[in-house]
Amino acid sequence: MAFEKLLILESTWADEKEYISDSRSTAKIYQSLETLLYIHEDPINIIQRPLLASRYIRDIKQFVLLPANKKGPNIIVLSAHGKHEFIRKANKRKHRRILTAIDGEINISREMRKISNVLNSTIFILDACDIGEKISSFRKATNALGVIGFSKIVDWIDSTVFILVLLLKFQEKGIFRMGRISSARPFAVLKAMEKGLYKPLFKNLGVEYDFATRRFHVLYQGK
Repeated sequence: MAFEKLLILESTWADEKEYISDSRSTAKIYQSLETLLYIHEDPINIIQRPLLASRYIRDIKQFVLLPANKKGPNIIVLSAHGKHEFIRKANKRKHRRILTAIDGEINISREMRKISNVLNSTIFILDACDIGEKISSFRKATNALGVIGFSKIVDWIDSTVFILVLLLKFQEKGIFRMGRISSARPFAVLKAMEKGLYKPLFKNLGVEYDFATRRFHVLYQGK
C-alpha cells in the first residue's frame, strides 16, 4: 500500500509571469527520490501541485485530511520566491512571511492560522529565500509539528540539494512510516545533519528549524 505523505506546492521560478515558459522545477528533482522510496514495503506517494494563492489552503487541508495522514507525520514543501519582514501592529512587532505564488503573493504568517487545527502532524519545509527567520513563531502560530526554513538569500541548487538530502534522511529513518505523531525522530535527523557533514550547508543557507516538544498519542485532530 502506498501512502500520500509528502505534498509539494511549487510556484514558477521564471522572471516573467508565464508559468508554462519555466522549465525549472524543484518538484521534479524531489520526485526523483521516489525510485529509492519504493524499495520499502510501505512506500509513500509524492503529490505535486502548483502553488496558487487562490487554492493552496484547500490543497493543504485536502492533503492532511487524507486517510494516510491520520497517523504519523506528513511533510509539506512550499517552494517559491520568498521574503520576510516585520510590521508594527498594536505596538507589537509582527512577522510577515511572503511567498510569491503563480497568481499573486501569499502572507503565510496570516493565512496558515486558518487551518491550524489540522496541522498538528505536519512538518513544513519552507523552500524560499529569507523566510526562515525566527521560524519558531511560525511553528507556534500554525500549531505545526515542525518547520524548517532558510533565513538567508539562498542559491537554488544548494537549497534543493539540502532538501533532497533531508527527505532521503527522513525516509532512511522511517519518519514517513511512523505510527504515531512525534517530533523526536525528525528533530534528531536535523541535529545530526547540522553537526555532521552538512554543517557548512546549514551555515550558508541560514537553516532554522523548530519542532513541537509535545508527543501526540491522539493520532488525528481536526475535522
